[in-house]
Amino acid sequence: MRIRATFLALFCAVLFVSTASAGEVHEYRLHNGMKVFVKEDHRAPVVASMVWYRVGSSYEHSGITGISHMLEHMMFKGTDKYGPGEFSRIIAENGGKENAFTSRDYTAYFQRLQKDRLEISMKMEADRMRHLKVLDKEFAKENQVVMEERRMRTEDNPEAVTYENFNAIAQLTSPYHWPVIGWMNDIKHLTAQDIRDWYRIWYAPNNASLVVAGDVDPDAVFAMAKKYFGPLKPMADLTPPKPAAEINNWVNVASPSRCRPNSPI
Repeated sequence: MRIRATFLALFCAVLFVSTASAGEVHEYRLHNGMKVFVKEDHRAPVVASMVWYRVGSSYEHSGITGISHMLEHMMFKGTDKYGPGEFSRIIAENGGKENAFTSRDYTAYFQRLQKDRLEISMKMEADRMRHLKVLDKEFAKENQVVMEERRMRTEDNPEAVTYENFNAIAQLTSPYHWPVIGWMNDIKHLTAQDIRDWYRIWYAPNNASLVVAGDVDPDAVFAMAKKYFGPLKPMADLTPPKPAAEINNWVNVASPSRCRPNSPI
């Protein structure tokens, strides 16, 4: 469930332009810590709903790189209420479109539907926030999908390989060092239990924001959010990763006093 950065940028730009003149953003917060943002735009009877989680590849460490992206794929594999692929099927049956994307600092899921279908997506999104089922057989299949995705988009693309290596050299100590999709060796050795553990830590209402834009009433959206997301328990020991400052050796290497020690300063 991946979309290219160019498409993501276009989507965000269109969403911004379509709502820029529609008035203020209404901000709310549920008792469990989840933030809710609502932007009205009554020009068309449609709505876009997104759930953003504050976790991405920069939260990972060596050995499990790519796990945030892998979890994004597994989020479509079902819960106790919905089987594998049911989320996407139900959204499509209701005339909607949905997708997801992972970045360095966040993972997000979105649906675009007719305004009277918002409750359908919100109910299912709340369900998979804390009740995802990561089955071993489903993980094994999806793990192969992600490895093939890496082969097609990176390893078989000289330009992508060059950029990946440049990024790894440019950022030596920062977790931005590794690619969002992860190193192939780490992807190969991820397990279903790794995914369950990562999901349990980061996918919680107090680490998420709901963003709704479209032909909606803000208070009605907030009431719906309280109904479906409100009962979810927050993660008590949620601790963000420690900051990792990038070293700045390039400046020292290129300084005139080191390159030309006998020249005047």
